Amino acid sequence: MRLVSGIQDHCDVRGLLDHDEYSGEFSRLLCVAQNEGVSFSECVAAAKLIRSSNGPGWRQAWEELARSHVQRAEEARRTGNEPEAQKSWLHAANYFMAAAIESCPEGAEPALGALARSCLHNYLAHLTPQGEAVAIPWLEPRSLEGFYLPVGTYSAETGPVVVCIAETRRTKEEILSLVLRSARKRGMTLLCVDLPDEPPSSRAGPETGIPAILDYLIDGRGIDAKRIAVISDGSPSSLVTRGIALDGRIAAAVCDGGLWDLWVARQTEACGAALGMVQGCARRPAVSCPMLVPLLASEGIEPGHARQLLTEHHPGNRDILLKVFGETSSGPWTLNGYDPILVADFVFDWVGQQLKAATGDADCIRRLESRL
Repeated sequence: MRLVSGIQDHCDVRGLLDHDEYSGEFSRLLCVAQNEGVSFSECVAAAKLIRSSNGPGWRQAWEELARSHVQRAEEARRTGNEPEAQKSWLHAANYFMAAAIESCPEGAEPALGALARSCLHNYLAHLTPQGEAVAIPWLEPRSLEGFYLPVGTYSAETGPVVVCIAETRRTKEEILSLVLRSARKRGMTLLCVDLPDEPPSSRAGPETGIPAILDYLIDGRGIDAKRIAVISDGSPSSLVTRGIALDGRIAAAVCDGGLWDLWVARQTEACGAALGMVQGCARRPAVSCPMLVPLLASEGIEPGHARQLLTEHHPGNRDILLKVFGETSSGPWTLNGYDPILVADFVFDWVGQQLKAATGDADCIRRLESRL
């Protein structure tokens, strides 16, 4: 297997990618390997063991690999090798996440998920400046859990802050592993937060978590709202879009632009609401800030139709970019046909430009694509 000019296909890799229970998680590991969140050679070796007739099985293979990195991290910490300890904690966390997945035939393993979170906490503690696990006040007695990672090149008060929301598709731990390098390379403070599907009370919807996060950053951390962007995880859901529209303080947003809600409403109109075939949804407020709408080629909605829906729903917003991903990617490290590491780089470049524009640094702006 050659690694010189990029990741190449491999029979052991392809065998796991074709396995329904494991393909998505194994693809995530291969993606994370591109930004050194795991070791690619270790993943390939583990794949070979898992596929062998007398191999250890999925869970055991990744758990043993994770525990070996925990030992490395503890040894590196004892000898004062902080960079090595930091790297090993991150690797251990990603391997524990792989071992704990729900799609494993034995079911999810909560204890391994807890170990993954513990390793991530140790990783955050070894960053410079130090990252932290945070609890964001929301609806009593519930809070939102997140990871806050400031950067050294900016102070928290003046630097850009990107909020990544785990809406329904991924967890904050998975998002952190995919966007960490892109954010830190661009000098951006990162806040990764889990947004529950349902709130603990019927008083308000889960989208009210977005204003709570903004209150936490602006009032609790002293962040200028003009330097805050929000990115959703690309789920087939408009929760984050609703929260952004209702709050109105975000400088830039990467979300579905309400496409999911709009599609449901259009299907209701087509089928006839009286048939009860599709649950309708009330018209939501439109987003007024600059917005990037990522569209995955594999998810079925035709880009022209999506563009039409967005134009109709956001008539006052002329700064909307619809970007289709996954049309050309075909490597074994892709997720659903696209490379999330390349997507993250594109998204963070776009976010950086919008935040510069919001703070008056318009000379640094260049357009990445034509607008709607």
